[in-house]
Parts: sequence; structure tokens; C-alpha cells
Amino acid sequence: MLTEKQKSFADRLEEELIQIRRHLHQNPEIGMDLPNTVAFVKEKLTEYGYDPKSCGKSGVTVVAGKKSGKTFLLRGDMDALPIRELTDLPFKSENGYMHACGHDMHTTMLLGAAKLLKEFEDELEGQVKLLFQPGEEILSGSKDCINNHVLENPTVDAGMMIHVFPFKGYKAGQIMPTPVGTLMASADWFEINIKGRGGHGSQPETAIDPINVAVHIYTALQELSAREIGSEERFVLTIGEFTGGTPGASNIIPETTVMKGTLRTLKEDVRTQIKERMTVMAENIAKAFRAEAEVIFTNGCTTNVNDPDLTTFTKESLTETFGADRIVAIPTSTPLMGSEDFGEISQLIPTTTVLLVASEEHINLHNPAIVFDESVLVEGVKVYTDTAISWLKKG
Repeated sequence: MLTEKQKSFADRLEEELIQIRRHLHQNPEIGMDLPNTVAFVKEKLTEYGYDPKSCGKSGVTVVAGKKSGKTFLLRGDMDALPIRELTDLPFKSENGYMHACGHDMHTTMLLGAAKLLKEFEDELEGQVKLLFQPGEEILSGSKDCINNHVLENPTVDAGMMIHVFPFKGYKAGQIMPTPVGTLMASADWFEINIKGRGGHGSQPETAIDPINVAVHIYTALQELSAREIGSEERFVLTIGEFTGGTPGASNIIPETTVMKGTLRTLKEDVRTQIKERMTVMAENIAKAFRAEAEVIFTNGCTTNVNDPDLTTFTKESLTETFGADRIVAIPTSTPLMGSEDFGEISQLIPTTTVLLVASEEHINLHNPAIVFDESVLVEGVKVYTDTAISWLKKG
């Protein structure tokens, strides 16, 4: 558990953390291209006494600890969302992007953790590797960092992530160690491109209508849960974008139509089966109507799985540090169908995820009006560092 001296140090970071978070919130960047965010994070880490290293396209890593031995990974994501902010905050974003998923909070907390770990570096019983990760929202950042050796030099033995969450009926600052096992679903983004033959709306028999084909494919895909996958399996298949035709020209049958969507599953074999069936169904339905269909899976990530031993240990350590009244159970007994590309790391090393109540409003993540409580920034620093320091100490 954290010492009183370490807790006090974290408490004294509050004003600095608020200023960091507001800078990040006002200047969001998206995807894998985060030049200003990366420069800012590196500047802060250098100020704290680190020599930050690049990891892949936009990742940043540092290592705290002078003693060899085990290494624990702390991860914070940095990317925002391509939505226009609708809050009244004086530091609201004005560039058409928004930190509506709280990644500005995560980055700030991890910077605070970096400062605390550097201050108490001599007391660490091993090393802590901190990863500031891009591209979580597009399911690309974790894979890119793994491919660029984030789990090596030094070899990482275990790790954890924090995610802020709005929970109506809970108090800001309450801590939710999540259950053992699969916590979050895998995710796949896909697009289905249908090619027909354009023509005049008055003579559909001379054309091959791709919109008609797309509608049949759409309906057929909904039958996967009803007729091909057992009712005991939970998965979600959603078409979120349907594009076809020319605006203002309702008498034209278009040449092509595109559907885009997301697939969420809790088991890899179900994920594989559904992806295979989606492809077969789309291609053959299109063929039946003399059209062509191509199914492309663009981005994706695996399930996020909590290691039993690490998850149990984390909950016990956090309870000892914060007190049992601050620790609450996640208000669901089933895995979340949302995804988290930290799952890619969870497949390679033991990991765990901790949720931090950061809003008492009934507004969900990714909502353009969501407002997070900055009082939890210090608590996030403590959660990060308590888990890492305690895990290294136990050996």
C-alpha cells in the first residue's frame, strides 16, 4: 500500500494535475497522429527527470526504478474523439474534437504517477514502465506499441489500466476493481461494399440496385443471433452507417452502396464464426441479385481479460490503501460489450482494469456534453502507483 508520505505527495499535485488536464482537454487530437499531445507529454516527463522514448507512431514510454527485477506496466491512453464538444467549460475544445471518453484524465493521472514514482524511485522494488498510448479509440494503438516492443526492454511481467466512468448513484472518487475474467468484448469494425449497376429509377429492370441488395444483406445479418449462434452467447452486430445514392437525385439507381458497422463478441471462436458467416452471407446474397459484395474487417481488438491473481491482489491492495468504503463493485454481473484495445496486452501478460467514478451524471462516455470531475485526478494517481508499488513489493 502507499505510505502516508506518498499519499501526501500525490495530494500536493492537485493544482498541477488540473492545469495539465485542462491543457489536454482544450487541445485534443485523434487517432494515431498526436504530435502536440506527444510533445507536451514528453516535455512534462523530461521536466520530471525522465528520458522519454518513442514507441511506434505516437506512443511514449518511460521507466521508473533503479533496481532490477520484475517490471509492472501502467498504461494511459491519449487520443480523443472526432465529435464537437457541447459543454460550457471555459477550457472546452474548439477544434471539432473532444476528450469525451476521459483519455485526457488518464494521461494526466499517468503523468502524476510518473512524478510520484520518480520522487520515490529509490524505494521501488523493481521497475515500473509507463505507456502513454495513442489510437485506443480506433483500436490501433495497443497493437502498434506491442509491435514496437513495449513489453520488452525491460521485459514486462504484469500491468494495469484505469478508465474513468460516469455512474449515476455513485460518488466521484469511488474505485471499482473489476471482476476476474473477461471484462470487455472484442471489437471489429467492418464495411460491406456492394457493387451493382446504376440506372434510371424508372427502369430498375435494366439496373442492378445495390441498395436493394444491401437491405437484404442487412436483414440477413440480424438472423445470425436468432438462427446461427446459441442463445447463451452474447454478441452485438450493429450497422451504424449506410450510404448509397446521390443526394437530391432520387430518380437514380446508384452503382454502389456501402454499409459500415461494428461486431462485439466475448469469445474468440464466436468472433471467428460470425466473421466467416458475415462474409459468406454477404457475398452469396449479392450474387443472388447479380451484384457483388466485399466484406472488409478494418480495425479490431481482442477481449480485455482480467488475470485472477493480479485482479484479486489489486482489489486487496486498494482496499488497504483507500479503505473499504471507497471500494465498490461494478454495477453489472456480466462483461461489458464496450471494447478496450488494452485487451491486446491482456492476451500477452497478466493485467487488470480499475474503473474510477468520475461523474455522477447520467451521461454516458462519448457524449458531447459529458463533464468529468477533476477532483478524481489525484485519486487516479494513487490508484496507478499503489497497484504498481504494492505489486513490486510483494515480489
